[in-house]
Amino acid sequence: MKFHKGTSQRARILRSVILTGFLLVLAILAIRDQTPFPDGTPQNRYWTDNIVDFLASYKEVTAIVLALAYGIYRYVRIPQGIFSKAWTAIWAILIPGLSFVCVEAYNKGYWHVGARVSYENAAPMSSMFLLNMLLYYLFFLTLAFLFGSFFAGYAAAASILMGIAIVNFYVQQFRGSPIVPWDFLSIRTAANVADNFEYKIYWQMLLATFGFVFLLLTAAKLRAKLRILPVRIGGCLICAGVLVFVIHGLQDDQMKSFWGIDTTLFTPNVRYTKNGFWPAFLSNLSFLNIDKPDGYSVEKVEEIAKNAEKEYQAPKTNLASGKKASASAQNPNIIVIMNEAFSDLSVLGDFNTSEDYMPNFRKLMKEYTSGYLMVSVKGGNTANTEYEFLSGDSMAFLPQGCVVFQQYINDEIPTIATYLGQLGYETIGMHPYQGSGWERDRVYPLMGFDSFLDQYSFSGADKLRNYVSDKGAFDKVIELFENKEKGRSQFQFLVTMQNHSGYSPKDTDNGFKEEVMLTDAPMQSPSVVAAERYLTLIKYSDQAFRDLIDYFEENVTEPTLIVMFGDHEPNDYVTQVIDDLVGNENYVTSSDNSGAADATEESLEDVQKHYQVPFVIWNNFGLEKDESINLTSVNYLSSILLEEAGLELSEDHKFARNMQKQIPALAAGAWTDPDGAFHSWTERGQNEISDSWINDDQILEYNHLIDTKNRVDSVFLPD
Repeated sequence: MKFHKGTSQRARILRSVILTGFLLVLAILAIRDQTPFPDGTPQNRYWTDNIVDFLASYKEVTAIVLALAYGIYRYVRIPQGIFSKAWTAIWAILIPGLSFVCVEAYNKGYWHVGARVSYENAAPMSSMFLLNMLLYYLFFLTLAFLFGSFFAGYAAAASILMGIAIVNFYVQQFRGSPIVPWDFLSIRTAANVADNFEYKIYWQMLLATFGFVFLLLTAAKLRAKLRILPVRIGGCLICAGVLVFVIHGLQDDQMKSFWGIDTTLFTPNVRYTKNGFWPAFLSNLSFLNIDKPDGYSVEKVEEIAKNAEKEYQAPKTNLASGKKASASAQNPNIIVIMNEAFSDLSVLGDFNTSEDYMPNFRKLMKEYTSGYLMVSVKGGNTANTEYEFLSGDSMAFLPQGCVVFQQYINDEIPTIATYLGQLGYETIGMHPYQGSGWERDRVYPLMGFDSFLDQYSFSGADKLRNYVSDKGAFDKVIELFENKEKGRSQFQFLVTMQNHSGYSPKDTDNGFKEEVMLTDAPMQSPSVVAAERYLTLIKYSDQAFRDLIDYFEENVTEPTLIVMFGDHEPNDYVTQVIDDLVGNENYVTSSDNSGAADATEESLEDVQKHYQVPFVIWNNFGLEKDESINLTSVNYLSSILLEEAGLELSEDHKFARNMQKQIPALAAGAWTDPDGAFHSWTERGQNEISDSWINDDQILEYNHLIDTKNRVDSVFLPD
């Protein structure tokens, strides 16, 4: 029996031993975890889940057997002749389809693809399953023709798919949602914080990776060559052309409907699980462009602004009895703190802790204008909450997962910083970390800030874990205030870093230990420890904010407002612990919206509890608490703040204050009506009044952010 010529026997043995050792090391790292599933046992089980459970029950044996088997498989050579041709033909057909299985294995599994109502109704032979097959086969064949070799083409294709699947797996672990096309615009930001996360090798992930290793080893044994150049070029062009045609079709609503693609933007995990990774990812490309709202025109923008001017009623002075505002002609100083991952997890339900983690903030909320803000993100994408506050725009009208700073801001855009700058304020933006994060160093000057201070301006600042602490950041706030130009009002906007994930213990924590304990937690699991560390960080934020307020109360006579609010809740790894404690065991949080993935029927209101953060507006010149605000949203906060400061509002700000009476909260996940009821965006079109307000708001936002050439600047700036 003849064999294809290859490397020497000694070299093959060495490579087999190296491969076996490498796989064993991976397996040992994965065996340290106690569960085969990264997010707990699935609510609905399938026979494949049982197999995973069985293998996980015998992890050590399974790992050794697989590693040895793959080492032997690497050593074995395929004999020449008919057997080799049959081998190549069979595996050339199987590998693309099995790659699809492996990619989906990093998520919930290929058997979920094609689900319509719930995963119990998964139909693998649905059109969605066939769409996945079409994409995979076209991709593999394109590279096979390009390289002129099934081995090279298939190995390259499988390697690319495996690499992206692993990246997506970790992205889901860190922020709770899969990667989207515009994430590639955030590579610098991701690199900035990548070393702050804990990279575990889960057993589920290892099995999927072992599957890809098998496919790569098999691809290495495919000997068929595509030697005729015209055939290679023609085959490559045809396959690539059809692939581009299919991808282009996925941007069309009719084609999405034809294939049965789930297009619910706010539920990315569900979308990726039902559609398969690649159809979901590629169909997102259509959201890179923003369509004009119904009835959009520059004239309509001017009409909306004019009506807002007529309808707006300035509030009566709400000075507390016995106090009066400063007689100074100087406008109030405004300090805004958007605190990283600052949230009050008690909104999820009552749970017991060893001590109150935010007593000072709660006290201030009772005394000053405050409440809860509905936000559009959870566990990450801080910059989107940042943009909603600064601009007054809402992420509700933009693609889920997009980052405004990176995708849409390429020129100057009016924000509250621009507005205050034109009123004579000194405007300062700050973030005690790398300025390249979310491209703040590029975007802040375009948004009207006179200066932007990043980590290099916080040299020597107090640190907690490996980040500048809130105390250190607030010390900079005081320093800037003390050194400001006399008689000139100052606007500071600070985005903190102290509470950034991850929350699992690390060697770089510099002695940081959890102090706030979950007294009802049944065991000190890694996720419980992470939740306790998170709550401890909130305790430190609360103390630092108290010290900041104390400084201004004791030392500052100039009229001043200080706002603090959070950008989002922490990731699911933390919040799921609280959900379990308060009885939401089946609750699917950030990315699965309605709980459909686990066949639960949680209300939209319950879902939105994971998108609420507290805020307070402190002042030193006698403003009473505005009792009318309970739950609102970030896009309204800048207008509320300007009104509290007694400043004249732009037409856009006046529209926001008018709209808030009809739609008190508006975010990517839902909106509320005057009665406090939550409404899904699928309900749009069912109420004439709310639809009119929402459409007008979308028109203003489109003119402000997208149609920059025809932007009506007078709508967004002082008269």
